[in-house]
Amino acid sequence: MLIIWTSLTIGLLGGILINYLADCLPHRRRPTKPLCNHCGMSLSLQSYLLLRQCPNCQQRRRVRYIVVILISIWMVFWIQTFPVRMNFWLSWLVFVIFGVITVIDIEYRVILFESVLVSALVFATIGFARHGIWSTLFGGLGGYLVMFFLYWLGKLILKIKSKASSSNEEALGFGDVNLFTVLGLLLGFPAIFVALWIAIFSAGIFSLALVLRMLILRQYRSDMAIPYAPFLIFGAFTLLYLIRP
Repeated sequence: MLIIWTSLTIGLLGGILINYLADCLPHRRRPTKPLCNHCGMSLSLQSYLLLRQCPNCQQRRRVRYIVVILISIWMVFWIQTFPVRMNFWLSWLVFVIFGVITVIDIEYRVILFESVLVSALVFATIGFARHGIWSTLFGGLGGYLVMFFLYWLGKLILKIKSKASSSNEEALGFGDVNLFTVLGLLLGFPAIFVALWIAIFSAGIFSLALVLRMLILRQYRSDMAIPYAPFLIFGAFTLLYLIRP
């Protein structure tokens, strides 16, 4: 019963926090009053928590709110029930950070420098405690170098394509480089390279499924792009939460 109660309360708190930060950070770059995720107008705390429609744009909240809260409740249950690599509160904090970065990248296609900076401070602290200084630093350096190489490789491939000059799409953004660097601090060396393999494999499976779906619906476009941060985070998430220590 205690596990269920903790899952509901702490999970609800985590879900609300992820939704709140994913709404205000892209607009204001800092915590503010609750904002409408459609027009950016300030909302009262009561209206925000009760998921009322925005008085300015008359839009209702995205389904994302409920999905995030349900996932958050499940995650709190998971880290209480199954062995993970960090204690409860650190596991919860890292999950919240993962959630904020993932939601923002999916909805806005951006990895905010502010979120990366906070993540670097938190992840480096955890990394030093878990792996020691050298594994943490080499993990960050390895994450930076390999993603920096992939970043420039992606730019080169796009330049080779005939339509690259008329497209603003990037294979990888530099925010992905920053994100994978701080994930390297969290995971340490050489685990960061395992996380990269998981990220590339999962992104490939998702992309293949997406292309097949678009072909079936006859909606395929050669310039379509997907946010990559969720897959990078999934690689780290797998090592921290899904693989038993």
